Amino acid sequence: MADRIVDIADGFWNIIGSFKIGLLDIGTQASLVRLSSGKFVLLDAYELKGDVKDKVMSLTNDGKDIEAVIHLHPFHTVFVKPVAAMFPEAKQYGTIRHHQKAPELTWEPELTDQPDFHKLYEEDFIFSVPKGVDFIPDNEDLHFASVLAIHKASKTLHVDDTLIWLSFPLIGGLKFHLTFKKVLQKRPGAAAEFRQWANEFIELCGDVKHICAAHAKKEVPSPEKRASTKELVQGAFSRIESTLNKHEKQFG
Repeated sequence: MADRIVDIADGFWNIIGSFKIGLLDIGTQASLVRLSSGKFVLLDAYELKGDVKDKVMSLTNDGKDIEAVIHLHPFHTVFVKPVAAMFPEAKQYGTIRHHQKAPELTWEPELTDQPDFHKLYEEDFIFSVPKGVDFIPDNEDLHFASVLAIHKASKTLHVDDTLIWLSFPLIGGLKFHLTFKKVLQKRPGAAAEFRQWANEFIELCGDVKHICAAHAKKEVPSPEKRASTKELVQGAFSRIESTLNKHEKQFG
C-alpha cells in the first residue's frame, strides 16, 4: 500500500501508511496538526518518506516547527525511534509503555493518558481515555484502549483501534474494536464506567465532522456521504451494549 497524506481540514493532515503483519498489510496512521500557536504536533508516529515526507517538511519549516510528537496508543511503538530521530528538536510524549519500549529517548514526564498532559494542549484538543477497561493489558494482542484526540479547530477525531472503520459492504462502518470484551475489567462497576465514558464521548462527538482511524487503509467517507459522527459512535456503542449487560449480570 502506497503511503499518502490526506488534507482532512484546515490545519489537519492524516498520514496513511503501510504496516505489515506477515504478508498482510493492515496499514497505520499518524496525523500532522497545526496548533493555534502556529506550531505543529504529530499525533502518533510513522516513518515518513518520499512525497509524504516532502509534504510534511514543506509545511513545517523542514520539521523545525513540529514542537511535539504525541503517542496515543500504548501498543503503537514500532516507529517511535525513527520519528524521534527525524525530529530531534520535538518533545516526545507517550504512555508508560512507550517509555519502557524506548528508554533511551528523552521523554517528557507527562503521560498522554493522564489529565496533566491533557491540560498542556487543552486549547487545541479534547483528549478522552476509555474507562472500565485495561489500558495496557498483560496480553499484548489486545489493542483496544488508546487516547482519543479531538482537534477542536478542524473538528477532527483521531483514533487508534478503540474505534475502527471497516469499508466492507453491509457489515462495514464505525465499530468498537473486537477485543473490547476481553479488556473489560472483570470487577463490579466496570461496565457502568465504560457506559458512562461512552455516553460522554458520544456527546463530545456532536461537533466532530471528520474521522481518522488507524488501519482503515481507505479514508472514512466525508461528512456529506455518511451519518454524523455522533450517530456513528452511538451506533457502534449500541452494538456492544449486550456485552455490557452480560458483564453486569456476572460481575455487577
